[in-house]
Amino acid sequence: MADRRESARRPQEPATGAYTRVMDFLVLGPVEVYQDGEALPVGGSKQRSILALLIANTPQPVSIDRIVDSVYGEDAAGGARHSVQTFISTIRRNVGDAIRKESGGYVLAVDADSVDAVRFEARVRAALADLEDDPDTSAESLRVALAMWRGHPYADVDGRAVFEPEITRLGELRLSALEGRIDADLATGRHRELAGELEALTVEYPLRERFRAQQMVALYRSGRQTEALRA
Repeated sequence: MADRRESARRPQEPATGAYTRVMDFLVLGPVEVYQDGEALPVGGSKQRSILALLIANTPQPVSIDRIVDSVYGEDAAGGARHSVQTFISTIRRNVGDAIRKESGGYVLAVDADSVDAVRFEARVRAALADLEDDPDTSAESLRVALAMWRGHPYADVDGRAVFEPEITRLGELRLSALEGRIDADLATGRHRELAGELEALTVEYPLRERFRAQQMVALYRSGRQTEALRA
């Protein structure tokens, strides 16, 4: 797990004289926050839900009413708004001025690449664009991107229904990255290495036709024509 967390975080920049905090917000798995490589406390379930909501909407501010609705839903009582503001104060004590008050709500005011999901998407799109011209580099870049995943996105956040559209989008992007990495590996002659992986993927995702097509190609190029026809 530690190795996967390392791959999810950005590499530390060399010292340049002026000190700049490096913040990392990880959501491709349980929600985690790091500052200069050190884990910061995220708080209890409600603080975690609020932080996740701010991360998911970066760089847009989230209104206090929307935060209350996300945390409490129909169970919101008269003091819910005050409770949410107390929770946010606790989060800000932990992560500092990364969270700011803005436009009647709060915003996660960090560079976009401070969020692992943003870095993942940027790397995947760039690697897929280069796949045809440079499959070796594309395959390696997609491996690095896929290694950023530590489990299901927002895995430990209550009220995950609020995040379902984003979770679904990220999951689809992950499968596209996996398909692209396999295409790149096929283009560089790694068909024998892929046969076992594709067998497992076609079982896990039986309706994903591209995995089945890739399996047929890998088997055929490995001299297993009968198995390719059966697939």
